[in-house]
Amino acid sequence: MRTLYYPFIAIMLVTTMLTAQSVTGKLVDINGTGLVGLTVKLYISPDYKIAYTSSDGTFTIDNVTGIENDPLPTGYFISNNYPNPFNPKTRINITLPYKSNVKIDVFNILGQNVGRGIDKTFGPGNNYVDLELNGLPNGVYAARINVEGKYIVTKKMMLVYGSPHLSTAVNYSSINIKNSIAAKMLDNITIDSIVVKGTSIKKNIFTDLPQITGSILDLGNLIVNTTTTGIPCIGTPTITYAGKTYNTVKIGTQCWLKENLNVGKMIDSTANATNNNIIEKYCYKNDSSYCAIYGGLYQWAEAVQYQNSATNTSAANPAFSGNIKGICPNGWHIPTDDEFGVLESFVGNNGDAIKAVGQGSGTNTSGFSALFGGARGYGGFYSFGMYAYFISSTEYFPLDDPRYEVIMYVFGTDSSTHNDMTGKAGGANIRCLKN
Repeated sequence: MRTLYYPFIAIMLVTTMLTAQSVTGKLVDINGTGLVGLTVKLYISPDYKIAYTSSDGTFTIDNVTGIENDPLPTGYFISNNYPNPFNPKTRINITLPYKSNVKIDVFNILGQNVGRGIDKTFGPGNNYVDLELNGLPNGVYAARINVEGKYIVTKKMMLVYGSPHLSTAVNYSSINIKNSIAAKMLDNITIDSIVVKGTSIKKNIFTDLPQITGSILDLGNLIVNTTTTGIPCIGTPTITYAGKTYNTVKIGTQCWLKENLNVGKMIDSTANATNNNIIEKYCYKNDSSYCAIYGGLYQWAEAVQYQNSATNTSAANPAFSGNIKGICPNGWHIPTDDEFGVLESFVGNNGDAIKAVGQGSGTNTSGFSALFGGARGYGGFYSFGMYAYFISSTEYFPLDDPRYEVIMYVFGTDSSTHNDMTGKAGGANIRCLKN
């Protein structure tokens, strides 16, 4: 009786361990409302699977990484192994129309190559291979047959000592093919991307997704951009810092805060910020309501929290390298000139794509949402409603003069983007970039 039940238990195991894995999730808008009727394409190279969101925005994609036998063309035939169950040798018949190389890998239910494979060239006509698993434990195995690297078939086999025996012997060589279907089934599967489409939204692409490590991967809520602007960063749609919640936006490979930083104590425009463990900012016209909308204006040394310089006019530490967090939240930093360059390159140096709609000729197709908050000069303010200025952590040293930083700015009427140096003792906005 135990011999009869054991194959049944083994079949249950192969159903559990070797069948396809599933991915679930929910598509919502920025307010958390489920989105119905959207098309979801999940890409795992070289294939993709399609699903559609239900009435509450949820979706399920089944058979993501299961073993699937690719159909063989006419003239090819690969039989099931026999006997099956077997003890400890089994045979697979292979019929080929042409001389072909055949590679076979054998995997256990954990997706591990057990090293009993075949790598051999066969002539046209009827051929066979014998697989011997002597010494391996009872259980279910998968044989992956690869013909010329073009056609792949997977056969499930059951080793049960005491079952029928195949006596014919054959020599074989052990091989190891990486990234086989069986190995991928239970290994960490990387999702290339999920692409979301709908009739009334732009295409949303989600990358940097978790790996599939079990039978079901639940992605939770994926926030879909339902406007023409950028989508939130995966896993970090918002961030709360110093009592204020900021939205995020994914632009190319970068994750930015979607609003200018507004943190710290407002000081008068005639005063300089000092290294006193209190973050100090300027608000346009010395009016805090401007900071609430356009963000604070910061001197460079205050922005970097004196990490590179002791005062507004001192030389930088030449030994410093890496991201400067400054007054940004943990895990974020003040962008370098090169990182602003990545942003500019992504939008084709089109300043309109960076500017918010209503700010000059802004189209905001990137979602960066730059506002013309102007800047602080030496004691006063200027260019409100005309320019957006953003502090960079990069310093500029003409003739060894340490007083200048590199700043990015976008014009109100000019569609280009611009980077230039400006004095550290002024004041500009900060847009933090995720590490």
